[in-house]
Amino acid sequence: MNTTINDSSMLSLEGFIVSPEAAHPLFLLTLAVYLVIFIGNVIVFSVIVFQKNLHEPMYLMLCNMSVCDLIGSTAVMPRLMADFLTEVRYISYAACVVQAFCIHFYGSAVQLILTIMAYDRYIAICDPLRYNSIMTTSTLVKLCSLAWGGAFVLIIILFALTLRLQRCRSRIVEASCSNAALFLLSCSDTTVNNIYGLFITVFLSSLSYLVIVWTYSKILITCLYKRQSSSKSKAIHTCATHLTVYIIFELSSLFTFIMQRFQNVNPNARKITWLLVTTFPPCVNPIIYGIYTKEIRNNVLKCFKNTILPNQ
Repeated sequence: MNTTINDSSMLSLEGFIVSPEAAHPLFLLTLAVYLVIFIGNVIVFSVIVFQKNLHEPMYLMLCNMSVCDLIGSTAVMPRLMADFLTEVRYISYAACVVQAFCIHFYGSAVQLILTIMAYDRYIAICDPLRYNSIMTTSTLVKLCSLAWGGAFVLIIILFALTLRLQRCRSRIVEASCSNAALFLLSCSDTTVNNIYGLFITVFLSSLSYLVIVWTYSKILITCLYKRQSSSKSKAIHTCATHLTVYIIFELSSLFTFIMQRFQNVNPNARKITWLLVTTFPPCVNPIIYGIYTKEIRNNVLKCFKNTILPNQ
């Protein structure tokens, strides 16, 4: 389509190419996955907020992760469910921008939160005597604000560069909106967009990777050469939670990045991999918190017991 489209126009969203017979089963599958994500993360968030014994920096950062996961999955899955039930898929340009912004904001915020979680684990294990004086409520608020604020600023600039472009197309061939899909609607030069998008990717990935490698190297040295107290053992145990969540997110992102580079891959397969980052980590993260974090698991079970069997 070569005519210029006004900002108020609708975009055509290709979505998944499925038969009418498969549409309803896929809708139910997507609904089931979203319910797992939503319920799991709401439970983790609620337990941490309402149980005062979990008001520690590590758990409050996990609380931030749950909010992140809800933002990413909610940006994609309700719209995806609706698309399975209709053959003609349209989305307004404004709604497409909001969806894409939330997806990219989610990815950036997750990496920054995981980075400050690594710093928290480093202080807890390598300098436990000063942990409470360093990781104060004020410090925690500043670090979390830096993560959310930093992600917001980076992505606002990204979309400001995209929104300045003149559009001459109206078809998006993916299952959801993204910054790349939006600037591909333009006939203008997108070199600046590509450079800045690459900068964000390299910056966030390098920052999180370098900080995590450095902090866990220090943690490993500390564990090998110093006697472990019970509190330090507890702190080390929470490292398993953090590291598992980080690895799952990075592997999902890497797999998505690789699959998007192969144009001969089945279109539906490519679209599934694009959705992987906003669905798989948010789905398994609450399970990981429960498996590796005894305090969260015990408090969740306690809340369920008090709710289901209040008089026992």
